Amino acid sequence: MRGAIVAVGREILTGKTLDTNSHWLAGELTAMGIRVVRISVVDDVIEEATQEISYVLSMGPALLLTTGGLGPTRDDLTLRAWARALRRRMELHVQALEIVKSRYQELYRQGFVDTPEITPEREKMAWMPQGAVPLFNTVGTAPGMLIQEENRILAALPGVPKEMKAMFEGALSPLLAERLKERGEERVMLEEVIHTGFKDESLLGALVNRALGGIEGVYPKTLATHFGPDVDLAVRIEAWGKSEREAKEKLKEAVEALRGALREG
Repeated sequence: MRGAIVAVGREILTGKTLDTNSHWLAGELTAMGIRVVRISVVDDVIEEATQEISYVLSMGPALLLTTGGLGPTRDDLTLRAWARALRRRMELHVQALEIVKSRYQELYRQGFVDTPEITPEREKMAWMPQGAVPLFNTVGTAPGMLIQEENRILAALPGVPKEMKAMFEGALSPLLAERLKERGEERVMLEEVIHTGFKDESLLGALVNRALGGIEGVYPKTLATHFGPDVDLAVRIEAWGKSEREAKEKLKEAVEALRGALREG
């Protein structure tokens, strides 16, 4: 399965916020066996967000996630961008509205907000593209969005990292695991880092290619640092299998092959 991530937020583009969401999601998806083919960042501008979502959809990934832009303020426009990209109208989703109401009532009881009233700004978070299903936000107030199609899973997640992680782990991760099982694409990835004693990546790369080039399901990556007498370049070996046992066997084969090549020089 191929996947993509679009982060929405001017604060990322201006360097005020580090996009840890995409970094974390890419790691989670990769570990599940989903190949992330694109990560992009767009401004809080409806035309630009719509254009990017449309472009990434045209690439044909089976999974597209957006992060950010689900809140009550004027610049929270991700769901409208989704609606435009998918050519669907926006509608007030009854279940999403109940989620928003319940969250504000709970926050009011805890003394975190002054009123549980559903203002126009709060109601805004319950408007979704036609056919979408809301995802419950256990940490914040804005629901996420899920659209399932025969060949695609489309989802909008919050931009606040704690909210995003909770929603992904609670709602999306089990769904993706089931979809991968249905498609026969369940995969396990294991990795190991090997220190090589090499100081020159160009020489190390050639050795790694000779040692591991013929092993299927293995992806080696030399970890470049800097030039100097203290350098000890490492290689990270990723091994993929349909089961943990298969991944372990591939990883063992690759590690032994690389260590053997290093001994031989």
